[in-house]
Amino acid sequence: MEYKAYALVAILLGSVFAIGTIGAAHAQSSGLTVSTDKTAYSTADTIKISGNVGVTPTGQPLVLRVFNPNGAAYRFDQVMPAADGSYTYDLKVGGNLGVSGPYKVSVSYNGASKDATFTFTAAPGGGGAAGWQTAKLKLGDKTYDIKYQITGGSLKNMTGDPATTTITAFINATADGNLKVQLPRNITDAKSANGTDADYVIFVDNVEDFADDDHGKDTRTLTIQFTGGAEQIDVVGTSLVPEFGTIAAIVLAVSIVGIIVATTRYSKFSFAPKI
Repeated sequence: MEYKAYALVAILLGSVFAIGTIGAAHAQSSGLTVSTDKTAYSTADTIKISGNVGVTPTGQPLVLRVFNPNGAAYRFDQVMPAADGSYTYDLKVGGNLGVSGPYKVSVSYNGASKDATFTFTAAPGGGGAAGWQTAKLKLGDKTYDIKYQITGGSLKNMTGDPATTTITAFINATADGNLKVQLPRNITDAKSANGTDADYVIFVDNVEDFADDDHGKDTRTLTIQFTGGAEQIDVVGTSLVPEFGTIAAIVLAVSIVGIIVATTRYSKFSFAPKI
């Protein structure tokens, strides 16, 4: 009887220890934290997201997602925590999805998840950028005004190559951001073989990327994301004026005149065959 009592006590103590261990492990895994350095931001602000995974890092990344006021996924990324479990992430809001209102930051790690919120106010002009600016694009002997907005840096200049139907924007990206550019269809466009809109091919520092495209009737507005340190964005379409350059036109005209002159001279000095 005494032996059974000791055995019962041992079982109870073991159960208590096991429950305590499980509880401690659960408490440790639920130690995940996330926060922003401020509660409200506006255009050009950098949103600093930080926290701790709450456990000794296992080598797997933290999954970070940001949702805009409409519930659309604005950013999806992975962050490797430091040795002490801490992590940081800088975010810039802009583009068509960068609307004003409350945003939700959701992080997940090792089965646990946490959320934080902040409020963003876009500047007048829409898209999270401080109004439209104008870049000069020279194509052949003409110069065109191209409207653009940029966050996270500045636009240095813009060039075009009709031979490759490519517009190149040279930027100075001091942080993650986006370039929003209005491309009039009478200057450049991207079309499929059947005449419907095709996607512009985008390269950021020679790495293929993509653009958000509103497919406007007369002007297509592209929003292109880039990371801090980016220097060059290439936008490749299927047409870019002048599709038949001035020099090529002059060469063709001279050639035609030459043929006419040669033909006239040949006719002048030729004789009808004798019969």
